[in-house]
Amino acid sequence: MTQHLAPERTASADHPSTAGSRTRTSRTTRRAVASVAAGLAALAGVVGAPTTASAALPAVNMERVLLAAQLDPHRDGTGTTVGAADDVLLVEQALRAKGLLGASLVDGHFGSSTTTAWRQWENRVHATSTPWADNGLPGLIELRELGDGRFTVVGAVSPGSWVTEDGETIDERTRAMFRKAEQLSGTDMYITQGRGSASESAGTHVGGGVIDIRVIDRPAMTDERVRALRQVGFAAWFRDYSSGPHIHAVAINDPYIAYGSHYSLCQVYQYRFGGAGDSCSDSLAGADRDLNTWEDWQRTH
Repeated sequence: MTQHLAPERTASADHPSTAGSRTRTSRTTRRAVASVAAGLAALAGVVGAPTTASAALPAVNMERVLLAAQLDPHRDGTGTTVGAADDVLLVEQALRAKGLLGASLVDGHFGSSTTTAWRQWENRVHATSTPWADNGLPGLIELRELGDGRFTVVGAVSPGSWVTEDGETIDERTRAMFRKAEQLSGTDMYITQGRGSASESAGTHVGGGVIDIRVIDRPAMTDERVRALRQVGFAAWFRDYSSGPHIHAVAINDPYIAYGSHYSLCQVYQYRFGGAGDSCSDSLAGADRDLNTWEDWQRTH
């Protein structure tokens, strides 16, 4: 910051022998001027202070809302994700104010109706539809626009830019997670599919945050690799497909995950096979495993 300094005083200006006669301001006048100045300063402070409305805006935690958006739509009934209900409620109230969600559906449960409303909001925000900008998962830009004047956003999650790893396109967040898991596993791992649309993948790879990893190079290390991937925030499991055995890994809370990957996440969360055919339900809540995100890992390591 540029600092504006007062000009130096010179002898001709300040020395008593050259200053000439001066008119002394009376003490009464000085006090009156000081009183007026103090009043103006106080008024300026009031005018410049933030309004109560802007200072009191509630905060929505993006990490919690993202997790709820991935898990809640596949629950039976209106069960909520632990710790996320209040954040989801603020989002639903904002969607309601935009005319996108019915009043009876503002309940803290990020269910299928809220997902539909969110996808409509995504279409308003983004000029171009893509599998990662129309996936029903709250992105940072979308959340901030929705919250304008209603709430602030904390716990921001960004997938970063698209990059290449092992010749496959993935986002920066997924790459960082993969490299850390590789380090923890003690083996080199190779991605065989990143973002793409292979027919056998049922649309799960058209967005970001989803990778397939080779196992034929070190089959004895498969369990160790899955364990390392889960440590850093992937929902990962081994798929013994005749068309090609591999580890399938979904980066939990990646805002770019394709809509078709939501089921995979909730199924591995409840110890189910991570493919089509089984839905999540509250009846299995007792079997839920902890889902560790990349942000969780970074906070504790």
